Amino acid sequence: MGKGAKLLFVISVMAILAAVILFRPPTWLFPVLFVVIFLFYSNTLKERVPLYLSNRTTWAALSELMQAENSSIDKRLRFVDLGCGLGGAVAYLAKKHADWHVVGVETAPGPYLISKLRVAFIANADVRFQSLWTVDLKDFDMVYAFLSPAPMDRLCRKVKSEMQPKSVFISNSFWAENEPFDQEITVNDSRESRLIFKRL
Repeated sequence: MGKGAKLLFVISVMAILAAVILFRPPTWLFPVLFVVIFLFYSNTLKERVPLYLSNRTTWAALSELMQAENSSIDKRLRFVDLGCGLGGAVAYLAKKHADWHVVGVETAPGPYLISKLRVAFIANADVRFQSLWTVDLKDFDMVYAFLSPAPMDRLCRKVKSEMQPKSVFISNSFWAENEPFDQEITVNDSRESRLIFKRL
């Protein structure tokens, strides 16, 4: 844990203690908070990936990038979002490209349930309760991830060992330190997200 993360943790604990002392919330609130935290962040320690949410501007840029890359694929495009969070990218891309098969995988129970409901009536979309490490990437033409720096070395090794020739891996903002990539696009959003991609 870095210095910034430690400081944020200490400040959060102090803020919670201050709230308990000053406002004396009802006792039932604590188990409710525990359940909410578990539902949304239970996989964070194991996967070392917090819940990062992308935005509509990034989804649109991702869609354009994928559309351009799709010209080299001579069959129905198969796309997977590794750690799809609340399912925003999956729903957006599936609605915009009805001829694509769009899949998301997620292991945090809360985001999984929300994303599953979000795509329930979209015929070409699916969300699975599955770890990204058990997904067989050879089944997909395009793989997208918005994770954290921690798993990127391992993920890039998985990408190189499993993805097929002419397929594309796209990472939002994070990349393995010594791994080359083909192109980087800066998205015109509030945090200047970067879409980094590699053609296999």
